[in-house]
Amino acid sequence: MESNFFAELKKYFEKFPGIGPRQASRFIWALSDFPQADRENFGKLIASLGNHLARCAECYRIFSPAAPEKKLCSFCAPGSRRDQSSLMVLEKDSDLLNIEKASFYRGLYHVLGGTLDALNEDSLARERIKALHARLAKRNSASLEIILALPPTKLGEFTSEYIKKVLEPLNIKITRLGRGLSTGVDLEYADELTLKQAIDNRK
Repeated sequence: MESNFFAELKKYFEKFPGIGPRQASRFIWALSDFPQADRENFGKLIASLGNHLARCAECYRIFSPAAPEKKLCSFCAPGSRRDQSSLMVLEKDSDLLNIEKASFYRGLYHVLGGTLDALNEDSLARERIKALHARLAKRNSASLEIILALPPTKLGEFTSEYIKKVLEPLNIKITRLGRGLSTGVDLEYADELTLKQAIDNRK
C-alpha cells in the first residue's frame, strides 16, 4: 500500500501529458536515487519556474520574459516582424516548436492548450477559443487568414468545427492544413517536408 506522501507526489506527476500511474511511480523511484543535492536543485527550479517562464497574454505560447511586467512574447509584441496576415491555431506548444523549427511559416499563433471535449464545458481549450474570438474581433478581418492546424483526430476535428462556428460571425477566411498529414499523426512528430506540404495544401 502506498504512503500518503507517495500517493500525493504521484498525483502531480500524473498531471503531465501522457503520464499514467505506472510512469508516475517510476519518476518517484528514479528521483529517490538522485543525490540529495540534485533533488534540492530540482525542487528549486520547479519553485522558480514562474520567474523565468510565462504564457503570452495574446497567443498563449510559453516564452521567457525579459522582465516580469512583460506580458507579450516577441511574436505578439508591438513592432513584431511576424506576418500579421495569418494566424495558426495549434493544440500545444510542442506543435508550435515543430512548425518554427521547419522555418517556412512566419505568421502568428494561438495555442489552445488541448482539444475540446464535448463533455467538458470548462476546458482550457474552450477558454482560449473565447480569447481567440476576442483577439480577432479587435482586428481588421478582411486581410486575415486563420489556419486551423489541429490534430486529425476525432477531438481535433470536433475542435476545428467548433472554432469555425464560433468565428463565423467575424467573416474571417479560415483554412485547414492539407492532408499531407496522415490521419492520426500528431503535429509534434511530423517531419518538415510533411508539415510544409500540409501548409501548402491547406484548404
